Amino acid sequence: MFKKTSAVHKKGKIKRRVIDPSKIMLLKQLAVGLAVFSVLGLFVTALWYGTRIEVLTINKVIVTGGQTISHEMVEKITAETLAGTYIGIIPRQFAWWYPAEEIIENVAKIPRMKDPLVLRVDSQTLSVVFNEYEPYALWCAERSNENCLFIDSAGYAFSNAPKLSGGAFLRYRTLGKELAVGEKMIEQNDLIKMEEFVELVEKNLKFSITQIETDTAGDVFYILAGGGEFKASLKDDVEKVFPNLQTILTSDEFADLKPGSFQYIDLRFGNKVFVNEEVVVVGSTASSTMSSTSATSTVPAPVVPAVTPEAVEPEAIAPEVKPAVLPPRPAEEELPE
Repeated sequence: MFKKTSAVHKKGKIKRRVIDPSKIMLLKQLAVGLAVFSVLGLFVTALWYGTRIEVLTINKVIVTGGQTISHEMVEKITAETLAGTYIGIIPRQFAWWYPAEEIIENVAKIPRMKDPLVLRVDSQTLSVVFNEYEPYALWCAERSNENCLFIDSAGYAFSNAPKLSGGAFLRYRTLGKELAVGEKMIEQNDLIKMEEFVELVEKNLKFSITQIETDTAGDVFYILAGGGEFKASLKDDVEKVFPNLQTILTSDEFADLKPGSFQYIDLRFGNKVFVNEEVVVVGSTASSTMSSTSATSTVPAPVVPAVTPEAVEPEAIAPEVKPAVLPPRPAEEELPE
């Protein structure tokens, strides 16, 4: 009546357990994460010790170049830049990853430093090579020369200058442009042009120029030791301007002109030169005369333009202009057209 199940049949039945798929995924992710962290840990450990191997660590700096810049200062700045680590792991002294650009940037801040270069001699030695800016002239804010910068032969202002006296350096002043270290005072072509004019004047006329002023209009004023100045334009070639000045100063009528005996000689109007022969002092009521010269006697005396503020000394009163024409000169003495 009742059907019995055999014991042998019960023992052969297997009961299976089903595992949640999400748990399987979690276990796999944990295994992968553990493997990644293990590899990363080994890499960081190897990087830590590998970048601190003595034969790969920079511990010596060789400095060459310059004349007045202290090599010890350059070594100190380089060593300070090499101190520390990248992200707390890799030392900055590691030969393959040392901060070359940062060293150059920091060393370049030293006054008079020019074109620093960093080279790795070997795995333990760095070489810092540099040139040095040579003072060529002074760029000053005022005629008092209290606030000046050193400039090189290209017109680049590279450092502050101490208070200097005497005429060791020619002094420049740029009207309308403020002094600034790291800036060019003026274009190099204009600087060369002014230097050529100064050399011609000192060599051929024996006049000493101590200061030069330029303005935004391109005019240039050469101030003489002892008083007086020459006015010219940077737009004109020195080969045309200087012969005009030389002709005037070597003529019989103006042969007695010396520094301090005239206010200015204006060379900005081609072959028509204006000479102001008297120096007017503040408070003086004395009048002064102006003389002008032209290439030939057929050219009428030019209308003298109004004196601009840049052409007038702050401490002087602009004199009344009275043009006159010089007598005709022989052809060989005529001013160039």
